[in-house]
Amino acid sequence: MTKFEDLTIQNNFLFQQVMKNPRICKRLIEELLNIKIAELSYPYAEKTIQTGIDSRGVRLDIIVADENRTHYNLEMQVKNTKSADTGEPLLPKRTRYYQASLDMDLLGKGQDFDKLNDTYIIFICAFDLFGEGRYIYTFKNKCLENPELAMGNGATVVFVNSLGKKGAISPMAKSFLAYVNDKTVSDDFTEEVDAAVAALKRDSEVRRQFMLLEMALHDERMEGRKEGRQEGREEGIAENARYVALKMLKDKVALAFIVKYSNLSKEEVCALAQDNGLEVVE
Repeated sequence: MTKFEDLTIQNNFLFQQVMKNPRICKRLIEELLNIKIAELSYPYAEKTIQTGIDSRGVRLDIIVADENRTHYNLEMQVKNTKSADTGEPLLPKRTRYYQASLDMDLLGKGQDFDKLNDTYIIFICAFDLFGEGRYIYTFKNKCLENPELAMGNGATVVFVNSLGKKGAISPMAKSFLAYVNDKTVSDDFTEEVDAAVAALKRDSEVRRQFMLLEMALHDERMEGRKEGRQEGREEGIAENARYVALKMLKDKVALAFIVKYSNLSKEEVCALAQDNGLEVVE
C-alpha cells in the first residue's frame, strides 16, 4: 500500500484532489488544449471524487464543464497496462468505456441525442503511449477515405505525454509536465500546484479518504486473486475429469461407468469422444 506521505501529483487520487481547485483545473485545461474558458463548474460534484467499488473497480473522475456546457474528464495515468492476450495497451479501449459512461451521465432518460454535450476525455500520462515523442495526441472521429471529413459527434480524446519533446505547447504546459515527471517547480503555476499538493497532504480528511481508497483497492485485488485461484482449481478438476474420461473411452469402457467415475455428463463424454474420433460404448 502506498504511503500517503510519498504521494506526488502522479498519484491519480491526489491529482483528482488538486483538480477540485477550479482555478488550477481551469488553467491546466486551457494550457493543454490551447483554449480559453470563461467559467468552469463542477456539474457532478458528488461524482468528482468517488471511492465506491463497482464491477469496473474504483472510479476517480474529475468532470468539469465550461460556459458552453462542454464537459472535460481528466485523469492521471502512470502505468501503461497492456493486454495479457495481445500485448496491446489497454488505455485506448478504456476511452470507449469512459466515453460511454460520460454520455450516459449527460443524456437524461428520453432526451434526444442532440442534447449530448461536447466532451473531452483527457489522460495525462507519465509515459509515451504511442511512441512518437509528442506532447499531445488528439483524436477525433474522422473518415478514413477523407481525413478532412469529421464525423462531428463532439467527442475528443486527448493523451498528454509528460515525456514529450515534439509539438507546440505553451511554456506553462511544459512546466506542468516537468512537475509531473520530477516535481520541478519552475513558474507560478507549478508553484501553485505544489502548494496545493502540500496542503492536501496536511489535511487529515484527505488522508482518511486515501486510506479508505487504498483499503478498498487492496480488498478488491485480494478478492480477484481469490476468485482466480478458485477458477484455477475448478479448471484443474474439470481437466482431470476429461483426462480420466478420455482414457476410459480409449479402453472402451461403457458410457455409464465413464459418467459415474469422471463426473461428466453423458453429453460431455459423447462430445469428448467425437472430438477425439473415439467410439462410445453403451
